[in-house]
Amino acid sequence: MKKTSYLSVILFIGLGLISCEQDEDSHDNHLECCTNTSECCANAGTAARIGLVEDGYTEIEVNPIEKIDCYFEEWDKTIITPVSGLFEYYDQNNNWVASIDFGDGTCDQWVTKTWDANIFSDFPTGIEEFSLFE
Repeated sequence: MKKTSYLSVILFIGLGLISCEQDEDSHDNHLECCTNTSECCANAGTAARIGLVEDGYTEIEVNPIEKIDCYFEEWDKTIITPVSGLFEYYDQNNNWVASIDFGDGTCDQWVTKTWDANIFSDFPTGIEEFSLFE
């Protein structure tokens, strides 16, 4: 149960790092929030990250998140966007359990989550790519 709960938090932590208070159906509101505040709201993931630590997991910031102005032609908007950064998560025995990778510095909207599929057998793929803006 703890593993499933932990993975759920990991799966959403990347989104939480940049999410804004909004209607769930409104993709454009998120983009507007990000551009109106000059950057995407970065504090929403704090509670989830603290929760992981309180549950005994350790977050290691391998590379800090770097944000730059990125122009997205499909929305005709420039948005301050996380383009790189890497976080790894370890259990109490220092075993790697998951990572969140924000990229290589390229202006895009994609983040990659990976996890140990042996530990989280309910999620056997072990990897998922998701958009920062969905």
